Amino acid sequence: MIIVPGFIHEEAWYTTTSVPYDYLLGTSESGYNSDGLAMKWLVHLERFSAKRQTGSYRLLLLDGFRSHTTKQFIDYCDQYKIVVFCLPPDSSHLLQPLDVVVFQPFKHYHAEAVEAATWIGCSNFDKMEFLDKIDSIRQQIFKPSTIQSAFRAPGLIPFDSSIVISKLWEAVPLITYSPAEDPAPSSSGIPLNIPSLRVQGEELLHDDKNMPAEFQLRVKEVLQGGLALAQSGALAKKHMENTQAAEQARSARRSVQNRRQVQKGGVL
Repeated sequence: MIIVPGFIHEEAWYTTTSVPYDYLLGTSESGYNSDGLAMKWLVHLERFSAKRQTGSYRLLLLDGFRSHTTKQFIDYCDQYKIVVFCLPPDSSHLLQPLDVVVFQPFKHYHAEAVEAATWIGCSNFDKMEFLDKIDSIRQQIFKPSTIQSAFRAPGLIPFDSSIVISKLWEAVPLITYSPAEDPAPSSSGIPLNIPSLRVQGEELLHDDKNMPAEFQLRVKEVLQGGLALAQSGALAKKHMENTQAAEQARSARRSVQNRRQVQKGGVL
């Protein structure tokens, strides 16, 4: 569930952003969780986790926040055979799967989204911008391998208490990410992109053994200059395209007809 500071649900949140239909959006004046929102989240959790349930019971790991331990919350869990287990106080940085593995890359990709929006003309990364980007941020993080690591790192699944005990005074390692390597470009024909220009230039310098050293140096300098200009032009073109697209999307989200109120308070 995404908790948005405020009280009014605006139609544009759901019609002009990329928030999926199965997300739960709640509002609170403080922007923090509450007993009522916690219950709405629990009902949402029960509905969707039941679709993947394989046994009679489900285990729900929580911290000791008061909204997670109300009588209504516990009674609902008992009714639907959800076993609630609250982690020991002051231990979430070692035991809570989200704290141990997920939150750090989440902050990383959120910062990347803010920076990317800034580069294409967004001067205020507000609720609308956040709601438009939240799903793409989550898609980069909540992958099967990351989720499995989140439970394995604190020794929860498979259970291994020695992992936490041995790291009580150590920093918990986080998952690192590296972009996939691009496929090698084709070196045939007229180079129409930067990788092809680089490959063909290097092949030219390597293949022509009879080229005088001075001329070879000149060719190398021309190649380097051409690559720099091509890179600069490609970046400028991409920046212009992104800026225009982002501005059009931003204008649509902020248009007058999209400010209609859908609901006051609660969740959708």
